Amino acid sequence: MRKLLLICCICLSCLFANAQLNKELTDFQTYSREMSQKVSEASKTKNDEAGIAETNEWLDHYNNLSPEAKKSVMDFTQNMYYNLACFSSQEGKKAVAITYFKKAIAEGFSDYKHASVDSDLDNIRNEAEFKDALQKLRNKFDYGYLLQQSGPYNNSTAALPAFTYQSSSAPELVELKTRFNLDSVSGNGDEISRMKNLLHWVHNEIRHDGNSGNPKSKNAADLITICKKENRGVNCRMMATTLRDVYQAEGFKARIVTCMPKDTNDFDCHVINVVWSKTFNKWVWMDPTFNAYVSDSKGNLLNIEEVRERLLKGSDDLVLNDDANWNNQEKETKDYYLGYYMSKNLYWLKCSVKSEWDLETRKPGMASIVYINLYPGSYTTIFQPKKANGDVVEYAANNPVYFWQKPQTIN
Repeated sequence: MRKLLLICCICLSCLFANAQLNKELTDFQTYSREMSQKVSEASKTKNDEAGIAETNEWLDHYNNLSPEAKKSVMDFTQNMYYNLACFSSQEGKKAVAITYFKKAIAEGFSDYKHASVDSDLDNIRNEAEFKDALQKLRNKFDYGYLLQQSGPYNNSTAALPAFTYQSSSAPELVELKTRFNLDSVSGNGDEISRMKNLLHWVHNEIRHDGNSGNPKSKNAADLITICKKENRGVNCRMMATTLRDVYQAEGFKARIVTCMPKDTNDFDCHVINVVWSKTFNKWVWMDPTFNAYVSDSKGNLLNIEEVRERLLKGSDDLVLNDDANWNNQEKETKDYYLGYYMSKNLYWLKCSVKSEWDLETRKPGMASIVYINLYPGSYTTIFQPKKANGDVVEYAANNPVYFWQKPQTIN
């Protein structure tokens, strides 16, 4: 069974929309706390009949809410139907349990990992109809499995643009370095300690807010300034934009990497950085949103390609730094960050050809932004070698050697 915590399911941004809606949601939240305790007790005592009755009562209460209130209670019905599937399975009502399980999926249930091991569903686990439903769930939401099925890169040698990086002597980077005393932030340690110090600084300097709109000016100095001035956060792309500029001001070569899911209807991607390490002679993973980097069991920093390959092969030789967190409020875990979130978002990757100040700040007369998309197997989102759309040009690539090449050119 899944424990449904309605206090987390009510959209707080809607809670104070008006007094009537506020009261309706508050009353439902109070009622749901009571029902959650009753359903949990029924589950603990294996009183499946009571669990079914109480869950149905809870659903009836939900169905009597106003349309506005229902919109504010996220993921409710999928969890209710899943729990009904569990109770019905334990009662031996296999056909009913499977029907509820399929209803849960239709309502948006996506936790394949939980469903695949939930002992409450063992009575229906060998039923053909359940197996079919579970496999369909796996085909969409088992992200490690999707990576395994993605197909190999083909190492095509098609001519593609060269990646370039801004010199630390660029006036705007010199100004950034001086204004924020980045030499002091970076410290006097070895290369890796300097990289980590700069990562921590950006993570602490501005906060993440995934729901915020992007400021017009997209460079480190202006992003930090507007966050301080307006007491606001920025999304992961702007976090990575800031860290890219900070790294390049300190003489490192860095990129912004957009990490994308397979599902083109899933708009929850993630954006991180890679920075070139002369010590390891490779790119290394740095994520300012979660203050995160990834190592192997020996402490060697890993890059995106190495992490993806380990996830694809099911290797456990991945270590997330202990101080990885979100906004210094929530600790990140390896199981969620790598096992779920990044497994989902490492299906394909996107980088701009240029890594430079104000690259995505759009001004009249600016040249198109050129991106390279690294696709696995036969997967694509542009269905042609090159696609131009307005001021954005995308190239399809299948060669990780090209995509992760050592920095050569400096603007």
